[in-house]
Amino acid sequence: MKIDNVRVFDGERVLPHQDVEVHNGVITRVSRAVAASAEADGRGRTLLPGLFDAHVHLAPQPEEALRHLVRMGVTTVMDMFSGGEPLARMRHLRRADPPQMAALRLAGTGATAPGSMLEKLAGQPLPAVDGPAAADAWVRTRLHEGADHIKIIYDEREGGPLELATVRALVHAAHTHGVLAVAHATTEQRAREAIAAGVDGLAHLFIGDAVEPDFGRFAADHGVFVVPTLTVLRGMCGYRPHQDLEADPRLIDQVRRGRPRIPVRPPDPGRNHLFTAATQALRQLAAAGVPVLAGTDTGLPTATLGVFGYGATLHGELELLVHAGLSPTQALVAATSAPAQAFRLTDRGCIRPGMRADLVLVEGDPTTDIRDTRNLIAVWKHGTHVELAEPGH
Repeated sequence: MKIDNVRVFDGERVLPHQDVEVHNGVITRVSRAVAASAEADGRGRTLLPGLFDAHVHLAPQPEEALRHLVRMGVTTVMDMFSGGEPLARMRHLRRADPPQMAALRLAGTGATAPGSMLEKLAGQPLPAVDGPAAADAWVRTRLHEGADHIKIIYDEREGGPLELATVRALVHAAHTHGVLAVAHATTEQRAREAIAAGVDGLAHLFIGDAVEPDFGRFAADHGVFVVPTLTVLRGMCGYRPHQDLEADPRLIDQVRRGRPRIPVRPPDPGRNHLFTAATQALRQLAAAGVPVLAGTDTGLPTATLGVFGYGATLHGELELLVHAGLSPTQALVAATSAPAQAFRLTDRGCIRPGMRADLVLVEGDPTTDIRDTRNLIAVWKHGTHVELAEPGH
């Protein structure tokens, strides 16, 4: 396969007028364009690495979700909390890596204290962590179940009274077994404690009226990455979720597909000020050089978040990142090379010879207008062309 005379965003920088060749699912050549025949005409278009969503929840229908994701150009996702029978199916899908579904990496069941709210919502016991002494065995069990990384719910409301000493022990156990540990923390204080405990990344930012002026430098000094999930935080702060996405004809089918409609909490402008901490923190992180990863938390329908469309929300998240202060190029890095590097997926996230041919071709130039990621022309997963419409559409 060859794409000729295309603008390439290679995961870090823009390369104009390039020819890109793929053989056996691998990028074999990226070079200055010359007159030649090709399978795809790149004139006026931009070729991107396959996009990442670094925070999703795929249960209860992972196959359907992964199909929706790849049709929207999202070729790799990080599932951040799943268990039971859906997790077993995800393990199979992770190994098989079918061409018409996004690739995935798994956290398995997140670490919570006994009797947590998440356990009550699940309606069945979760494999909780009852103190630091239980951490190593708990981590080993998650890895045996197929987890690629460990997620720690350091949030008393959702995860129960998980002690900081237990968080430290979980991080130590994860690192001992060679995997990453990420933390769910929804206040700045908890986020700082998790960072100081040694986590590799935050699965969310947090909400509030303000953030301390040294937060970005603190995160940089500890070498963490951050998945802001502005999509979900904005909903928590009284904004109507997905209003823009539902109005965009390029996305509306995917926004509405895959999840039933549920009642949505009415907008509450009185809470909008709480989004300030997230946007301030994001600007600090970017200024300090902290890796920012694009992720949406898609998959948990709530009265705050309303309708979800797997994949479509990632395009909305990119726009929110730009509105919060990132440049379009920084937002694209957050959805390509940054998550690949953070999660040690060295075979993807960039357009270079030898890399896996996960590719997205769009009309326009998303390095100047981030909304151009929505102008999908073609998607390839490991060199295989993805059908962008469902059968019968």
